[in-house]
Amino acid sequence: MVLKLLHPIIISFFTKKLFANQSAPAESLSADDLESMEGVIKIEFAKEKIEAGIDVVSFLAETGIFPSKGEARKMVQGGGVSINRKKADAIDMKVDTTLLLHNKYILLQKGRRNYYLIKAV
Repeated sequence: MVLKLLHPIIISFFTKKLFANQSAPAESLSADDLESMEGVIKIEFAKEKIEAGIDVVSFLAETGIFPSKGEARKMVQGGGVSINRKKADAIDMKVDTTLLLHNKYILLQKGRRNYYLIKAV
């Protein structure tokens, strides 16, 4: 019972602490800020694919953020994906080097609470 009552408070505390600077543009975050984010799933992805340009649906499926391209496509079309804190609303959007923060990071949000830091290696 106590845990049930405390759960929203705990979630709110950690969400506010981890993402207190959420309204700031992703470009304003330093590389250290990105690396030290807690509660963010870190994924490595081939920089060559990003340099060549990959469509957002394939990118989301290949990183493992979504289990399939179909699910990724639905979420993008529904406005549930943000890249570097900007909505990705077109399935034909290209993920390329212009989206890289500090030439190696992409900050991705899936839904309201799932954050990923993709590092181009």
